[in-house]
Amino acid sequence: MSLLHRVSLFFMLSCGAAAAADSVGGQFVLDGKAFKPSQVAAFRVRDQFHPREFESYVMLTTAAVDRAAIAADDDPYAVAINDPAVKDADYLSLFVRANGEVSMNAHIGGTQYVDTSGTMMGQKGSLQAQCASNTRERVACTVKVAAPVKTHDGPSWSVDVNFDAAVAARAPGQAVAAGGGEMGQALMALYAAVQGNDLGRILALLSRAQGENYRREYNTPEENLQDAKSTLGFQLPKHPKITGGERLDADTVLLEVEGVPYENGRMLYLVRMRREDGHWGFDGARVAGMLK
Repeated sequence: MSLLHRVSLFFMLSCGAAAAADSVGGQFVLDGKAFKPSQVAAFRVRDQFHPREFESYVMLTTAAVDRAAIAADDDPYAVAINDPAVKDADYLSLFVRANGEVSMNAHIGGTQYVDTSGTMMGQKGSLQAQCASNTRERVACTVKVAAPVKTHDGPSWSVDVNFDAAVAARAPGQAVAAGGGEMGQALMALYAAVQGNDLGRILALLSRAQGENYRREYNTPEENLQDAKSTLGFQLPKHPKITGGERLDADTVLLEVEGVPYENGRMLYLVRMRREDGHWGFDGARVAGMLK
């Protein structure tokens, strides 16, 4: 390779690296006081209103969050909002949907200021958002308001920020078929066990960590049984339909389960199943979002 070609290649690589660098600018102003973020981090999370779809969750902060730890978790949003950099600090969080709609939750002075470029409670939001990039890999947007927004019983606020960031996400695992295979069978067996009165059968279908909750020495066996039936009856989706899932590793699976939390309502749950000692057991569940 000639010297000219080496220089040209170096230039192109340098420009590419510079173009890909994360950046943030602008401010959020509350009652005349400005919050100016200096750090940006973006993560791929499920859209809680369309939980089979994903969106970008963007954090504008003054201290760096632990990107690697957040991105590696199967519940990045929960890890992100509990990151030490934001636990007791001001920051802006923004959700950028696939259609370019942006929602903002400004955590300033112990109060949250929420708005959107779409609609909220049937009303058009105040935000104006334009995104030059909104892909699985990168998100770059400008978010602002045309005029200060007066809160119902507090001060006025305004925002004019811009950000450009790589979207961090863990590599997707192997897809699990509808029904969930042997992991799904173990989950359905747990449903049946919770309807009965055999604590040993329930414990055999839980991970070790979950089972410890119902082996408490200060409780009688009957009290542990009732605790298990009550707690698991609340955690497990009602009228479950296992629609698929994702194998996180050889011994951990995240099942997608449709459930009915209340009459005429449907939600998508993510149920973690763990294999220990050759058996699959329930290791926890969370709501991914509402299904239409």
